[in-house]
Amino acid sequence: MNGTTCAQFSARCLTQLLYTATFFQLPTRRLAGLTATHVLLLVAVVEVAINRIAVPMLRPSGAPPAWHTDLDYLGLFSFYFTGTLAALLLGVWCWHELRGDHGWRARGAALIVAITAALAAVPLAIDAPAALSLTLEAALAVSVIAIVVAAFGRRRDLGIQVGLPILAVPLLLHVANAVGARFLWSDNLFDGPGVALTRAGVSALCLAAVASLYCFAPRPFTRAVLRPGALAVALAVVGGGAVLVRLAYGALAKAATLAFGVEVTSAQADPRLTVYLLAIATVAWALAACAGASSPARRSVGVGLALIVLGGYAFKWPHHYLLPLLGLALIGGAARSVRDEELATHPIASETPAIGDPAWAGYIALLAQGLRRALRDVHSLTTRGEAGLASSVIVGDAGGLPVRVRIERIDGAVLALDVVVGREIDELRGATLTAWAIPSRALGINPAGPPAAPIFKTADARFDERFRTRGSALAFRRLFDDGLRARAVATLDGWLAYWDSEGLRYRIYPGRGAPLDHPMPLSDLALGRASAAAERLITVIELLIDLGSRGIPPRPVGEAPPEPSELA
Repeated sequence: MNGTTCAQFSARCLTQLLYTATFFQLPTRRLAGLTATHVLLLVAVVEVAINRIAVPMLRPSGAPPAWHTDLDYLGLFSFYFTGTLAALLLGVWCWHELRGDHGWRARGAALIVAITAALAAVPLAIDAPAALSLTLEAALAVSVIAIVVAAFGRRRDLGIQVGLPILAVPLLLHVANAVGARFLWSDNLFDGPGVALTRAGVSALCLAAVASLYCFAPRPFTRAVLRPGALAVALAVVGGGAVLVRLAYGALAKAATLAFGVEVTSAQADPRLTVYLLAIATVAWALAACAGASSPARRSVGVGLALIVLGGYAFKWPHHYLLPLLGLALIGGAARSVRDEELATHPIASETPAIGDPAWAGYIALLAQGLRRALRDVHSLTTRGEAGLASSVIVGDAGGLPVRVRIERIDGAVLALDVVVGREIDELRGATLTAWAIPSRALGINPAGPPAAPIFKTADARFDERFRTRGSALAFRRLFDDGLRARAVATLDGWLAYWDSEGLRYRIYPGRGAPLDHPMPLSDLALGRASAAAERLITVIELLIDLGSRGIPPRPVGEAPPEPSELA
């Protein structure tokens, strides 16, 4: 077995072991939160440093010494390791996308990316035929476009939706240059369309690098990018780059060309050197900001951006295609969740005011009295726990359906309203149907409700504009007629979940994803107005009872209703 084959075989074996350990919960995964993507990032850095820079720059003119041969083998190993692991991770990403419920665009993009990854990985196993080169270029262009298109959608991160097309432009310009050189012009001319496209591609790279900070940095933008750590990284890159340019410009220019495939003149200072330094510093700033983000999806954006940078712009070897493709895929996938994750960590826009006990007791009495027109055997109870936590519970029966209303308060401030019709089901259990009200951005987001899949549209424009609906469309049609949909649009906030023939649950958090004074007049109660109307909340509960009666069988005759103390 020659050296190349040995290194290739060893890289594959180690990659398979790492993949198995990482994805099947063996100890490697628990090592400081290490995942296969992080390992790929580290190995790609090693590959750039050794295989692309150190080996060619340190190669002697005569017979290589033993240390250089060993370094060459190490670089070859990192070369195969990087390509193999990147191909495996792309395969895993495509499999998850194909099995997910993110829509036909995401599935189509995953299928196209899977084909492109397979084509790019062929040279890792066999000597690739010449015809593969142009096929791979075309597949890369289609994959990039598919990932960008799949990333667009409502309630997705706007910065990513703007930044992904900017990242795609230099990749598409490279493909256009490769196809043109094959069919329209020679690729060894000193001027002409090929050179113009190459220069345009490098300019597009610089633009994408500068835009990366504004498009991909965590939100709120100013708070994230002005953190001392991220700012220090950017200043260190600028300062270090300026010093290296001053002391060893020729070596630095050659290393940049070898590492990233961007031609930098080494005989004299490149006219665009300042632009290159600004682009590198901006990317470093964006990566540092993403690395310190609290959102996992935002950190995934940073990893994706780093993989694109490490892939470079040479496009000679498999990982030159696989790394940028995986980076784009990670960024496009993060667009679906990063906005909600970051909004969830923001301070609540409006806090519920503290309500005195006399005013609250009067409101609960009015509410229980009003519910007697829809419920039988109405009982209410308020219990107090530790740390100022109190629960007010009202229970009753609606035609054989048990109904429970619970309002949680802490130090007099209302935290949540929870209404259950039928059986009380744990919200962690997957629901048959869920509907989340879409709040205004100023109110933050609704805390997560029970999971359900897939997402669907109801064909009612007003309802679809007001709610995100997931789960069974058949169950939705059974619960909601035209009148109930209109009432839901007018009265419901928070989330609503339904478990087929078992129970229905509704929850809102006033001031967080829901208005402060709907359906409970908290501002009036905080001012001591004990007579504040309970009609708005009664209207909501009556709607929930009507919905429950359409999808939950009544309790058998003779079965005792639950006592308030059992539900408090």
